[in-house]
Amino acid sequence: MDNYFSNKNLLDLVLKWKVHLLIIAILAGIVSVVFSSSFFIKPKFKSFAIVYPVNLGEYSEESETEQMLELLNSGQIRDQIIEEFGLDKHYEIDREFKYYRTAINGKYADNVSFRKTENEAIKIEVLDTDAELAADLVDGIIGAYHDKVREMHNAKYTEELEVRTREMDRQTAYIDSLIDRMSVLGEEYGLVDVASQAEGLFSGGGANPQSYAPNGEKIQNFTRNMGKYGPEFQKLTIMLEPFLASYNATYLKYNDAYRELYKEITYSTTVTPPFVADKKFWPKRSVIVLMSVILTLILALIVIGVIENRPYSKS
Repeated sequence: MDNYFSNKNLLDLVLKWKVHLLIIAILAGIVSVVFSSSFFIKPKFKSFAIVYPVNLGEYSEESETEQMLELLNSGQIRDQIIEEFGLDKHYEIDREFKYYRTAINGKYADNVSFRKTENEAIKIEVLDTDAELAADLVDGIIGAYHDKVREMHNAKYTEELEVRTREMDRQTAYIDSLIDRMSVLGEEYGLVDVASQAEGLFSGGGANPQSYAPNGEKIQNFTRNMGKYGPEFQKLTIMLEPFLASYNATYLKYNDAYRELYKEITYSTTVTPPFVADKKFWPKRSVIVLMSVILTLILALIVIGVIENRPYSKS
């Protein structure tokens, strides 16, 4: 049979059966036109948007575009869109169906796609038999993406706020304990600023001359208190300074987390908004008709070749 599919023999075969092949081609064209009509295949419309990610923050080592792509493909966004738009009813998939989840997820994947463009943007495409719904789905997906990022953002900075609050509480308790002890030393023993008081005392009159001179007893008591409790007061002073600095640094981080948690920002910039298509995207009837005719003719040639190559037997 191979001889029948050489260039010359194939041409001879086509010429010999040209009328039959023409009729077959016409019939194949008519059938494909009928079966590619909207009566048999519901036309689908396409809507799309092109968006850039912004304000995502550092969630991984991936680029913001790759992070956005991961989020758009997440099950949470898919399930939110399915529920929000009632796609199970729209796709006519019964929730009681044994393989409902597989069916609905597969249908969603067939009609919704995301891809990274050469300019590091994301293209969101939706196909649907309802042109308006296709555009609404694109908008809904962008909104669901914002909800997801906001949820992640809030979780991150809520945790940060709690950590900083606990840290500030711990630091405050320690600082208060130092200050309380220093207050006791000040109230009971007159220690307020040991270095300055000692310098004033031995320079002739003390930090407060009205308090310490010319009363020798007060000077003696203060000198005795200075010697007994002065080192402790100095130690407390030295310990207090870095803890106050640490508390201040923690408070700044707390403020940063508070600002991040409660600020209202967007997480994408839409450069091409979705639109309601006025022309079907699928099926391409001309392509279907052409492919059907070509495949039918190839099959017909194979059958004819088999017939022509069949040995003739006499009875």
